Amino acid sequence: MRKIFAVLMTCVFLLSFAGCSKNKVDFEYEDFVTMEQLNTEGRFVARGYIESLFLGNREMFNKCFPEGYVEELGKAAGIDVFEQIAAATVISGTYMGDACREFRDVSVQNGYDAATFRSRICRVANCQYSDIGNVQIQRVQVLYKNAKVEKIADFYLTVYEIGGTWYMYELWSTEGF
Repeated sequence: MRKIFAVLMTCVFLLSFAGCSKNKVDFEYEDFVTMEQLNTEGRFVARGYIESLFLGNREMFNKCFPEGYVEELGKAAGIDVFEQIAAATVISGTYMGDACREFRDVSVQNGYDAATFRSRICRVANCQYSDIGNVQIQRVQVLYKNAKVEKIADFYLTVYEIGGTWYMYELWSTEGF
């Protein structure tokens, strides 16, 4: 009888912990992007952009774009660009971390019209077509807690490189490549 009671108590004990795990997500996030890392790789500028929005870091947000771009856009549109984008992007809940999971080069081989991407970037970034090196789509996963339940959200961002410096182009999807 004692053995049965001990086995039952062990099962109840283990089940009580199993029930708690439903609120947790298995997620390994990366260290926050530093200002020194930000423009060195596509994954850093994509993650830095997401982190700037969730953490309210206007300085990092501005550095994700070519110098003066955010200010110029704000003046032309008569808005606070950072506030507008942050309000439209941030999900409800507590931000817990992020990680870059994968990227794809924007190329015909990967099913993208690379020339159109580059032309659009040239118009926005006020640069020459030949100045643009790589263009990538980065998938950044964000871990957040909403009502005591951890959740993951995917963000797909287009980033580009000019002269070894990476910049943010656009957050274009939360649906996939």
